[in-house]
Amino acid sequence: MRLRSLLPVLLLIAVSYLPAAAVQLTSGGTSFYQVTLPADPDPLEVRAAEELDRYFTRISGARSLVCTQPTVTIEIGRAANNALLRERAATDPSGFFIEVTGDTVRLAGTTPTATLYAAYALLERIGCRWFMPGEIGEVVPRLGQVSLEQFSAVEVPHFTGRILQTLPKDEASELWALRNRLGGAVYPGAHSWNRLLPPSRYFETNPEYYALVDGERSPKQICTSNPMVIAHIAAAIIEEHTANPEKTWFGIGPNDGGGFCECYDCVALDTGDIDPFTGEESITDRFLTFANAVAEQVHQVYPDIKFAFYAYHNYMLPPKEVMPDPSIIPAIAPIGLCRIHGMGNAVCAERNFHQYLISEWTKISPEVYHRGYSYNLAAPDLPMNYASRWGYEIPYCERAGITGFRVETSMSWANQGPLGWLMAKLMWNADQDPQLLLDDFYNQFYGPAAQPMGRYWSYMDRLRRNAPYHTGNAVNIPDIYSGKDMNYLAERLYEAMRSARTHSPYADRVDIAKKSWDYLHAFLRMREASEQHNWKLALEALDDMRTEGQWLQDYEPMMLQPSGGLGRLERFWAPEVEQGYERTNNGNRLVAAFDDTWRTFMDPTNAGEFLRYWSIRTDDSDWQEMKTYSASWSDQGLRYYRGPLWYRQKVKMWPEWGGRRLVLWLGGVDESAKVWVNDTYIGEI
Repeated sequence: MRLRSLLPVLLLIAVSYLPAAAVQLTSGGTSFYQVTLPADPDPLEVRAAEELDRYFTRISGARSLVCTQPTVTIEIGRAANNALLRERAATDPSGFFIEVTGDTVRLAGTTPTATLYAAYALLERIGCRWFMPGEIGEVVPRLGQVSLEQFSAVEVPHFTGRILQTLPKDEASELWALRNRLGGAVYPGAHSWNRLLPPSRYFETNPEYYALVDGERSPKQICTSNPMVIAHIAAAIIEEHTANPEKTWFGIGPNDGGGFCECYDCVALDTGDIDPFTGEESITDRFLTFANAVAEQVHQVYPDIKFAFYAYHNYMLPPKEVMPDPSIIPAIAPIGLCRIHGMGNAVCAERNFHQYLISEWTKISPEVYHRGYSYNLAAPDLPMNYASRWGYEIPYCERAGITGFRVETSMSWANQGPLGWLMAKLMWNADQDPQLLLDDFYNQFYGPAAQPMGRYWSYMDRLRRNAPYHTGNAVNIPDIYSGKDMNYLAERLYEAMRSARTHSPYADRVDIAKKSWDYLHAFLRMREASEQHNWKLALEALDDMRTEGQWLQDYEPMMLQPSGGLGRLERFWAPEVEQGYERTNNGNRLVAAFDDTWRTFMDPTNAGEFLRYWSIRTDDSDWQEMKTYSASWSDQGLRYYRGPLWYRQKVKMWPEWGGRRLVLWLGGVDESAKVWVNDTYIGEI
């Protein structure tokens, strides 16, 4: 059983029998404090002082503050004189303390970054909020003065690492992350084999270092049972650490994707454990045998080096026989599981399996990270509220022993509302009430429009939470957002717009949500028109999406990530619409359209081609009917099926088209298909 030291957020409040007088820092344009910094201040300690000055001025409603006779000293960073509180905060690099006495305010962290956290935490106590990056997401109270009750507090985060991956790298987003105390230990990228053993350097001269697949060596993965591979990778890590001693944590995981070695020695390390979701044999034991061997060689030179890998794909399951060295840290990344729902949701049993993975990996590893997904893969960042999911999942992970987070997100603020702020708050202190946090967001971010906007985002969350769909794309967005649901959301938006129309910046914040709704509405129109083969209307809706998406993308700060929003729109959705329009206009004509429903036959042994299922003489009377472009396999009971499926449909052609050249267009196939028409093999796509 794993033993875990609990580091809760501590709140130490000074107690006295009589109320202590408040400490006055500013009033109007006058300040009563002076700042004390260390003799050799770190830039972040200086920044903490500057941020306090800046926000105290704004809170006081003054253009600048003048101090003639200071009565309070603010000690910052290493200048803060309280050894006991400093020691209590030092249990985590992000820990800090705040102390307010009659004539002294002390703010200090274990590190300079943590000192800056302390400054922002003090400002939060006064009422400041940073809900989104940039000025639009900032709330600064106008109080006329700044005064503090006397207290002392030590704060240590529940999670050592608090990372929202793919958060934009712009200055506003990085500042938002600091202000909300994201950061800490950064789990390294773990798809690392090609970096540590680059094929460009070794494959031509030593192909035996790489995976044997179908009898040939492939540079896609490595041969983990080859002793020279282990030696080379260990040497590469030793060399890199020698050159950069501050780097003590190295990714050691497989390259993304499949193509693992099939040589006798590698396969002999597998245990026969089958992944229930992919049907593939688990290679976790094989991988850990390799990782342990690398760790042993590295530790002979540098015993404190740690290693990272994703519990992912067909090495997601816990091992059967080979236990990892304590320095080998997994991050659970269940990419094959449902990404719409969260743990503890009765609609989705797969998230229960995610909980099982956490319970098993935390038994055998002293550190385990959560490397989940908080967006719909391949979707163009459409509105989706995951607040209740993470409101349950983050506290669950704290109780279950998860060390830290590195969550893959899209962070398109317009389409996710309170999500990023909620996640940041809970990653710091998982004991907070998620609903109280959300109420704080709605009240302070939307002001007079708080009630309708709270209903807007809550309704959107409920639609996602209760949706009986489990795909990772946007194919089910039309099922989740019905016309009735879109009307309800629109009514809440118009109610909010009426409430906030004379109040800035609340009206601007509601307008961002309205643009997000317009973006979603255009997508729904595009999908409806596409399914009706009305490519002209589909193209018009696509162009509306581009217009609304560009507005959101160009907003300062950006409310729609280019790569996740318009980037995915152009990559995954625009080609079908543009090709459909091209093929039915400018002299071209749609002769016949396939129905959504086809007759289908499952072929798990891949025998259908030999049995001539492609022939028009094959009896298909007992074949099942399935939808194609309006529903996924998952929606129709084939969530975990990975084999071939035969499709058959008859298309009626009018005599007038006899003898004329016709073009068969299949708008999209996942992942490949062979095509026959009237017993004639057309080709493979």
